[in-house]
Amino acid sequence: MKNLLMASLLASSLISSIATASVIIFEDNFDNEVPDVQVHSGSDTNYSSFTNWNTYLGTVDLVAQGDWGLNCAGGTGKCVDLDGSSGDAGIFASNGIFLEVGMYEISFDLSGSHRYRNSGDAYDSVGVSLGGFFNQGFTLDYDTEWHTITHSFTVTADTTSNIVFNHDGGDNIGILLDNVSITDVPEPGSLALIGLGLAGLGFSRKKMKA
Repeated sequence: MKNLLMASLLASSLISSIATASVIIFEDNFDNEVPDVQVHSGSDTNYSSFTNWNTYLGTVDLVAQGDWGLNCAGGTGKCVDLDGSSGDAGIFASNGIFLEVGMYEISFDLSGSHRYRNSGDAYDSVGVSLGGFFNQGFTLDYDTEWHTITHSFTVTADTTSNIVFNHDGGDNIGILLDNVSITDVPEPGSLALIGLGLAGLGFSRKKMKA
């Protein structure tokens, strides 16, 4: 009985540990971006030298915390204004991300523009996609606070995909983006098998001792 109890406790501990040990496949909070020509404390309008991203058919701005009176997620670091300063919001796309067969979660933080000059600035919209696994539009009031979007998805065949943010409009005032990530989530079935295996080990040890 003692061995069985110990095995069950070990199984529970191991399952809990594995469940929280998600593997980060992709992660970017833009804090390491250093513009060639800094505006204010480290921002840059129409910035295009991102390490993990490319901008097409328009521009985005790199925003350092506090510049232009804007706050990034958590009140620190840097973030991205998805409508740059060229009068044409760009398509902001990550480099290709390789995804093996398995379960994943995409996560990113969005905020309203927090700038209001006229009725046209009251809200903004952005479409977000990741291959065929995620495709959703978001419309945010200008004063919407930072919040996290998460979505779980399953990959059934190895593939390479891009995270794409396609912002509407072009008035140089856009939705803010921060903390983009994709994590590999352990499958519940695998955790259950581990638990059964360890529990079985406890029964086996009890039988051998008897």
